[in-house]
Amino acid sequence: MATIITILVCILALVMIFYVAGYRYYDLNSWSGVLMKWADNNGVSRKRMPRYDEKTLLDIDELDLSLLELQSLPEEICNLVKLQKLNLSDNNLKSLPEKIVTLKLKQLDLRGNGDLKLSKKQKEWVKEIKEFYLDD
Repeated sequence: MATIITILVCILALVMIFYVAGYRYYDLNSWSGVLMKWADNNGVSRKRMPRYDEKTLLDIDELDLSLLELQSLPEEICNLVKLQKLNLSDNNLKSLPEKIVTLKLKQLDLRGNGDLKLSKKQKEWVKEIKEFYLDD
């Protein structure tokens, strides 16, 4: 009887692993597709944002989106959890995605975005960033 229960528990565990792995893959495809479409629509070259596959995208630790006349960023950029350095200088950004505060950045450059407004939460978040640049 104990053997049957052990086998059933193992089968249930395997089913859960496949379900969770499949869900994560689908979710990754969904947000990465939105991010890639945004990049294409905003002139972000493949050199700046690699698009080889989702794993490559997830491994990005540095992203330079300067000088692109961007007016907004998609919320999906917040899924780049390994991102350490983000350069958004010299664009036309008015705001940042609210969830950007979940990123553990070491460097953030926001210079040259004259009308940029940060939320209270974002103002607290940037204080934790080692190298943070913003126009006075």
